[in-house]
Amino acid sequence: MNKIGFLAFIRPFYQKTMGFWALALIFGGVLMELRQHVLLGRFLFKNPIAFWILPFAFLVFGLLHLRIQLGLLRKNDYLVFHQLALVPKKDFRSFWTQIILGNHSPLLIYFLFLSYFAWEQNKPVSGIILWLNVVGVLGFNFWKIRKNLGHPLKEVVVKRPKVRWTFPRFTWIILSLRQSRPLLFLLTKGLSLLLLNGFYLSFQSGNYDFRWLQFGILCVSYFQLPLIFEKTEKEVVQQTWILALPLTLYHKLGYQFGSLALLVFPELFFLCWKGLNSSLPYEYALLGVLLLSFMAALQVLVYQKKESLSFPNLTSVLFFLLFLGIIFGLPGWVFILPISFLFINQTRGAFRF
Repeated sequence: MNKIGFLAFIRPFYQKTMGFWALALIFGGVLMELRQHVLLGRFLFKNPIAFWILPFAFLVFGLLHLRIQLGLLRKNDYLVFHQLALVPKKDFRSFWTQIILGNHSPLLIYFLFLSYFAWEQNKPVSGIILWLNVVGVLGFNFWKIRKNLGHPLKEVVVKRPKVRWTFPRFTWIILSLRQSRPLLFLLTKGLSLLLLNGFYLSFQSGNYDFRWLQFGILCVSYFQLPLIFEKTEKEVVQQTWILALPLTLYHKLGYQFGSLALLVFPELFFLCWKGLNSSLPYEYALLGVLLLSFMAALQVLVYQKKESLSFPNLTSVLFFLLFLGIIFGLPGWVFILPISFLFINQTRGAFRF
């Protein structure tokens, strides 16, 4: 993948559609389990009317993708790409094919999964129709982009929003990730929910006790390290002016816990949903608190030792100690209280986050 194409057309697309992908992760990764995806696939290919939802949905998504790409090409910063219409057809086709496939890849992967049920339900015609629709939508995107680059581009009229929304300060982390690291956030959340689902399904089999889910929470918290690194770097590099503000401990703790909770909101929602549908709601609530506590422990470690050569060893030691505590069945407060003390001590100091 050409780095210029990725930064110019793929990352902005996922930035603009991040809300859609977040909802897809919540509904597809939290509210639905694997067997429900299997039942959905069988239903779609068994019911001839419901099947047409798939081609129509992909058509709508393709038109949305086309609108976003054409909107980008009209910006002044993108006028240099107008010369792509003059490059050889082979290079032009290679450049835009990678971009279009990269932006549609999540849906294409899911359609590959659903195509198995066309074979299982003995509906080859439906499978062929589905993929002909996919090829048609992708081809139309390619043709329309090439046609627009071959003509003078219209000037964009910028409309200012009538309402200016204000958000709490801790929400900056989501807005920052949406702007600079949308793929990192989506991939981390997708893999994290997949891992958490795996631990939950194996726990449901009855072969493990509740410590297995606690170990899963520990693994999921370590999955968030790339996001914690990103959060810390933004704070240290771009938000140092905040350290000069006379913030109370209450506001600083609210900022820290609020931003960490936003980073793991899909996982917390998953635990809440499973807890409400189980006979052990208290235990699932404790898992949510443990997840935030483990995140807080990693955040303190990153603040203190990120630049140290011993950081990898310290993270491994912390994981091993927490793992031993889980294996020996220590109660949750044994983890929560010491971590809370360290976190508050880190936050209460002047000129530090």
